[in-house]
Amino acid sequence: MRYGISVVLDLYWKDRPFRRTHFSRDRRKDCLHQAYQTYPWLTSGECSLRVFVKTFGCELNRADSEVIAELLNCNSIGITDSEGDADAVVVNTCTVREETESKVLQYISSVRNKRVVATGCMAAAQPGLLRSIYPEISIVTINNLHDLVRALRDRVVSVKKGGSYPAPAPFKSGVVHTIPISRGCIGECSYCIARLARGGLSSTPPEVILSIVESATSSGALEIRLAAQDAGAYGLDIGHSLTSLLRLVAALPYDFRIRVGMFKLSSVWAFFDELIDCYASKKIYKFVHMPLQSGSDHVLSLMHRGYTVGMYLEAVKRMRSRFPAITLATDIIVGYPGETEDDFKETCEVVEAITPDKIHISRFTPRPHTPASLLEQVPEPVKKARSRILARKKISIQASRNKKWIGREVEATILASRKGIGAIARTDEYKPVLLRGADCLALGSRHTLEITGCSPFSLVGKVIRR
Repeated sequence: MRYGISVVLDLYWKDRPFRRTHFSRDRRKDCLHQAYQTYPWLTSGECSLRVFVKTFGCELNRADSEVIAELLNCNSIGITDSEGDADAVVVNTCTVREETESKVLQYISSVRNKRVVATGCMAAAQPGLLRSIYPEISIVTINNLHDLVRALRDRVVSVKKGGSYPAPAPFKSGVVHTIPISRGCIGECSYCIARLARGGLSSTPPEVILSIVESATSSGALEIRLAAQDAGAYGLDIGHSLTSLLRLVAALPYDFRIRVGMFKLSSVWAFFDELIDCYASKKIYKFVHMPLQSGSDHVLSLMHRGYTVGMYLEAVKRMRSRFPAITLATDIIVGYPGETEDDFKETCEVVEAITPDKIHISRFTPRPHTPASLLEQVPEPVKKARSRILARKKISIQASRNKKWIGREVEATILASRKGIGAIARTDEYKPVLLRGADCLALGSRHTLEITGCSPFSLVGKVIRR
């Protein structure tokens, strides 16, 4: 296939300090000649095109990038691990925070002499921003990936709402595989731009998920990650539920572990005890990622989170009464519009009461097109001060939680190895354990470990039985 003249000239003129309208027809011919010399793949078939996929953001985005890679492979388009070796770049964007948005824009600006295609959440929620800064860029949202290959040849803007999301990528290799069980959500969080980008809930049929899990686990995968914007809402649009899916997946005969993705308490409250029962399966990590966001009912109401602090405390109590060692990961937003000093103190008190194993803290940044962006903002110095206070508490709490593991014997699976450093194992509570000097241990092998030390972020151990 020979690429169109417009594509060739777009590449040639990209990042040059002049415009095409300044040239005569003869000059355009000269530019075409130089472009074909610079980019020889333009005169050959698609199989000569090499694409680099750059991913920003969450685990769901990383799973979407696997879908993109599979699509490119099916169209005989080469994929490279290096931007420098690529002829074109697909940027899977994230816009959940202003800081991440800035990183995305900075990266796109750094790409030289290559066709750039933007996809992901920024492409869906802020296509106008991308086009205003980068007129040459192609934009293809995840639900319009059928236009991706065309976007590598011509300038394309494919952001039509609706339609269906692509099926999850099939398993290829490795010991860990992520499956997007749903995209979008049913929530109305007043600060979230991701729900505007991904739209309403779209769940993957359970038979599709089971087929991928069976293929992965029968081929050596040992950890299945069920990813979603809100795993608790899974199936509500197709007559299924998270608990029914977990029972189906856990019933498969292979030896593997399931990591349940993040869920919002309000999405699972109606069947919370049933969900806890599912965690009794030895195949499900005793790990829960359940964002708190604020310890103030006043702020939770402003956020439209759909639950109260009392409900959250009760949920933690029920989980830990059933599984005392369960790992609790949570998220906190500091400086939400309307958050007072008393609200922040309440958040600190709740965090100290529930003592999460893992705490992610983010300073609130207003996102465009969200109700929260229209509210009076907390001054930035106040946000920073509160963030520092909570960060100190985070380190103290996480260190204290991990110290309780020292001296214990645990069963764990080797899931990663770093030459010259050691192996990384995961306990059944999804606690990471560093085994120094044990990089010779086989991936997937199970061992009995003694926990000998820790940091606020992980455990340190040694193998005592193989």
